Amino acid sequence: MLTHHQTHTTVATPTATRAETETLASLMVEDEAVVSDAPTYSPEAAGLLLLALLLSPKPPREKSTR
Repeated sequence: MLTHHQTHTTVATPTATRAETETLASLMVEDEAVVSDAPTYSPEAAGLLLLALLLSPKPPREKSTR
């Protein structure tokens, strides 16, 4: 059977210096770094794919023998 465990929290006083607090605040405001070079959606790429599909050679047709 599961039991419920209560944890008691205490009020902690900040131990960071003013410089550390300012550094943390500046890091939270900065943009994220690029982690991967994954391709992103670009609408003009869809037009290029459609053009390549239209210009691709057609498969040979079977001639009907009657």
